[in-house]
Amino acid sequence: MDERDTSDGSRPDGRVSSEATLRLRSATRALRLHLRELPCVVHYGREADLFLAEAAFPFARFCYESAESLIGAGFGGTVLGALARSVFVDGLRWQWIGEAPAERRTALLGSMVEERNGILDRLERHDVTCPILPRWFAPLLGVTDLTGASPRWWQAPSMPDEKELLDTFLSRPQEAASATSDEEGDVRELLASARQLLGLAGLRGAVMVLAHAGHGNLLGLQSSLAEDGVPGHDLRPDHEALFMHAAAVGVTVTLLGVCVAAPEGWPAEVDQKSFLAKALELTGEVAAAATALHGLSAASAPAGGGQKIRSNTARRPIMRGSVVLPAEDSMPDCNDAAPVLAAAERYEKHAHSWYTSPYAKKDPKLASVLAYGGGHSTFQAVMTNVDNAPVAAMFGARMLLEEAARFRWLTSETSKSEFMARSKRYFDEFRSRKKKTISLLTSNGVPIPVARKLLALPSNVFEGPDDIAKGRERFPSIEDMLLVLGEPYAEPGWLSVAYSLLSQVTHSTPMGVLHLVTLREETVHLGEATPEMLGLALDVACLGSAHLLGLGAVFLTHGSPEAFAYSNELHRLAAAVHHAARWTHGLD
Repeated sequence: MDERDTSDGSRPDGRVSSEATLRLRSATRALRLHLRELPCVVHYGREADLFLAEAAFPFARFCYESAESLIGAGFGGTVLGALARSVFVDGLRWQWIGEAPAERRTALLGSMVEERNGILDRLERHDVTCPILPRWFAPLLGVTDLTGASPRWWQAPSMPDEKELLDTFLSRPQEAASATSDEEGDVRELLASARQLLGLAGLRGAVMVLAHAGHGNLLGLQSSLAEDGVPGHDLRPDHEALFMHAAAVGVTVTLLGVCVAAPEGWPAEVDQKSFLAKALELTGEVAAAATALHGLSAASAPAGGGQKIRSNTARRPIMRGSVVLPAEDSMPDCNDAAPVLAAAERYEKHAHSWYTSPYAKKDPKLASVLAYGGGHSTFQAVMTNVDNAPVAAMFGARMLLEEAARFRWLTSETSKSEFMARSKRYFDEFRSRKKKTISLLTSNGVPIPVARKLLALPSNVFEGPDDIAKGRERFPSIEDMLLVLGEPYAEPGWLSVAYSLLSQVTHSTPMGVLHLVTLREETVHLGEATPEMLGLALDVACLGSAHLLGLGAVFLTHGSPEAFAYSNELHRLAAAVHHAARWTHGLD
């Protein structure tokens, strides 16, 4: 099949797309094919921050390609949203680095120190052991210095966290987008032009909606409620546009920022100026096609203040000495995730062996329908992408774990009164988020009807009540809910550590990027997951989906014997996956 074909015939979901959607898909594919033409250059044996910088764009490109490949797949729609959010934030990060590369590139090293420290903190607080921790901290031997022992690491500035990057982006005055011309100057001028694309009101709105989709929660799963789609599996056209708009701008700004910060990584055989100008042009076409669908062009510019100036930020007061990895403590890459994959495939076979219609019983609850449908959809995205796009599998696994923790917390109380109280807290949380998102959209110049339409349910879905309790009690933290989910295990806190490790990928941190790089026969392979990360993703994907599919089936069938038998076998097979995986990832 022609790779340029983005017609409905090339998409397996069987839906009929509008001309506007087909135009968007043509634009997103054109950008993907153009970016694919750029060879990757990495220097190993030199500064660690140079290697990490050179690996950053391939990682962002993997995420963009994985998101684009999920369009019209009939599964993994909200995983697409999570990938798009990550790429967009990565663009903000590389915009920040590209503004002052001489001082800020080494923040990649400072970030690695803080990532290691955060993982050590979770291990200590939850009394969790991990005998192969050096493999998590430095999975690549012989590539570059990853010990963290040199003064360059400890003198590095702090990297802005995701919240600060987003807050800075949302507070920055809006700039009008403009296309660059062939006569314009160097990469810095192209990066400035890309920053104008970042100023689009549509992206200001997109980042707010992506905050929900990126975590696979109830509000995010509502992105899959298309009138002609399958709940949990497909995507609304306006949300597809929103996601791909953000991803396209993010991957292009990442490329430009990396070019400024690591110019030695550009392949000599490619004319840089023309390639980057073309990428920016194609990104503008994606933005224009997407805006026609999601409608988030502002009626007026927001009054946001000037950009925050980031300086060297003090780190945590307690920095553990174990963040430094002595060379003698490093471990060889001799792990194997094949037994984990074999066990996960046995689990997958059973997961697909029995289904119930969400509408088999009268008036199913929307939360149960989305948990069940989303669980199937996201788990399929994990298993389908293990080989060809492992980065998408990591995103899907984390989403399954997070949503399973919420669902487990919601249903773990047997008292009817307590269950009703928790249900109220559960739904109030997402009603409040929806209300806040609409408010933020309108404060950024988006007309109220457009903002409301973006988060409204389609006409074939009953909206339900929207009242929010005054003085409502907030949700527990994800860490607390993961501890509830981990209660049956010898080390209940291992799921909190697993969530943190998977977050390294979904937040595209330097550690996460390293776990999508392997070294074989002295050749660096970008995009391949390390056995540790792959084994962990498969483990928590099976664990998380067992809760969502099992509980969802029981709820939707009003507790039928078939559903209980299906659920029990899911959990038994998920336990077998964990038994195989714990030898690979070293937790519990």
